[in-house]
Amino acid sequence: MYLARLKIKGRIRYIIRQSFPDQGHFKSRDLFDLGEDPTRYIHYPGGNSYYYDPMVEEAIGDLGVELAPDDLDRIFFGFLPPGIQRVITGFDRGFRNRSALPDTDNSGKHPPIHPFDKRRYHYLRFGHSSQRYIEKVPQKYFKLLRNKSRDELEHYFQEEERRLAHHALGPYMATIFGLSGMHPLPDADQPFLSQLDQYFTDQLCRLNEDTAFLAGTPKIDGLYPHLIRYILFWFDHAPARPDLEWQYIRDFIRRHQVYHPPPKTKIKIREAEKLFGYDWKTLKRMDGPSLTRIYRRLALKYHPDQGGDTDAFRRLTRTFKALIRNKPKR
Repeated sequence: MYLARLKIKGRIRYIIRQSFPDQGHFKSRDLFDLGEDPTRYIHYPGGNSYYYDPMVEEAIGDLGVELAPDDLDRIFFGFLPPGIQRVITGFDRGFRNRSALPDTDNSGKHPPIHPFDKRRYHYLRFGHSSQRYIEKVPQKYFKLLRNKSRDELEHYFQEEERRLAHHALGPYMATIFGLSGMHPLPDADQPFLSQLDQYFTDQLCRLNEDTAFLAGTPKIDGLYPHLIRYILFWFDHAPARPDLEWQYIRDFIRRHQVYHPPPKTKIKIREAEKLFGYDWKTLKRMDGPSLTRIYRRLALKYHPDQGGDTDAFRRLTRTFKALIRNKPKR
């Protein structure tokens, strides 16, 4: 059981749906239309107590669907006040990620999860594009994707993608469509960005014709509705790729770069050499005990109680702490 978030005529509508097995794959069906404001089905008698309108449970029960104790909590979680959300997650931190249908097959055999779903789930969970060994990951790692119809999976990914930062959408698209390792074709007439657009379009059309990916969904003419958002993602957040000429210039600049410490760092280096009486290379090679012995000797010289300079003592101590921080401890 899951919450479908649909945009109809420019307005958001929420529908409770259910995934159910049928002839070897999962399909989805509507259970209850919550309309545009699901909060009207939540009642608060006082404090942190709340209950859901009996109409919802009765309507779902009339369809022969038995509700689990926390099904409605998962459905309405995003519409509850933050204080109540914290109470719920405090009691059971994993309830939102629990599969709607439990695994009843203990043999360890499950229908294969589509590679596109694996790439999306892997990136959304770990946030990096390295998926070299993703096919070797055990199936149990993707247990959250089991027992779900295509419609439920797409609503799950849609909600997770909404949490991505704006700058992460480009790498996300490049990763899930396998564009991260692409290189320009030297003999191609079109520029590299056009090559990327063409490759992305081909991948999307191939996915739209994949019967394993769209198993359990009704056949339609044109693009599957849930894939349309990726067209918008691509042309709004496509990863910028430089051409070969710019890559050559960038590599040339990197090879000839020389590190120059900022002015503040230079001043500290000179100050350390002046205070300790050694050049910077010697101070860097010096071990912790040797540096400490020099500091203690100079501290007696600059300490205010010994008639020394207060400002010099402070600068000496500050410099010593910065130097000793990176020394190995013995």
